[in-house]
Amino acid sequence: MTVTALPSRKGTPLNGGYGPAQAAKEALTRDLSAELAPQGIRVVGLRPHGMPETDSLKEVFDVKASGMTWEQWQELLANTTHARRVMTLEELANMAVFMASDKASGMTGTTVNLTMGSLDD
Repeated sequence: MTVTALPSRKGTPLNGGYGPAQAAKEALTRDLSAELAPQGIRVVGLRPHGMPETDSLKEVFDVKASGMTWEQWQELLANTTHARRVMTLEELANMAVFMASDKASGMTGTTVNLTMGSLDD
């Protein structure tokens, strides 16, 4: 299972090589699935949007949110989603558990869009 991010599919400023690196992980997910599925091994990915609970998002805040408070930054992120909120780590973990379970046995070679509508696949 891989975890990527919204910049894997959408250009974003001030990210340097982060977006291409995330896109490469999604390509790796597809390639590994093609290679390993005949042996019964599934390979899937998860693509969440920014989650304020993570240290990496706090680093992005330090670089991109000049003049904003942490609360304003979180509101800005939330307003980019259909639900007008951001995903929690617990929600991501629940999806990871589901994708690793036999209940998702028909899924391989794909990355699940968990951007809460920020990105249309």
